[in-house]
Amino acid sequence: MMHRAGLVCLVLITGCVPIDEDSGQAFTLDPRGIQPLGTDLRIDFGRAQTGVIDTVSGLQTRPPAQVAVLEECGAGEVTAAIWPDGLVLNFLDGDFQGWVIDQNGFLTGTGLEVGQSRAALPVTGFEETSLGTEFEAQGIFGLLDEQHQDIALLWSGVTCFFR
Repeated sequence: MMHRAGLVCLVLITGCVPIDEDSGQAFTLDPRGIQPLGTDLRIDFGRAQTGVIDTVSGLQTRPPAQVAVLEECGAGEVTAAIWPDGLVLNFLDGDFQGWVIDQNGFLTGTGLEVGQSRAALPVTGFEETSLGTEFEAQGIFGLLDEQHQDIALLWSGVTCFFR
């Protein structure tokens, strides 16, 4: 009940959340979930799917373009809410458990963003995997583009990547 009350409060203030003038976004993404700008209220992993989708839709000023069930993920059946601007929120057993971004326009709380140069990353350890060149920076994971020069993908929490 406490989670629901906090999320209802967050839904009510989404219309009042300031937008970062440089990035045009109303929130940052971090290793624990989503931090709307201008408030101490958060959308942490573990929140209920319906409330999270409704709240993020308010912050994004539009609903997801698609909500798809990904049946064959390593973590189990994942429901993905997908926005056309590159944001994907992943839900496991009805709870928010992860996010993925694959387009420029979202800044993480640690200053990472898709399209950022490898040279600007606060990371020295990169690992070659079946996905490509991966890295981790303060609980946020990323994948470099095919030329190994820029960030192509960022995520935290549950994903549906196959290695």
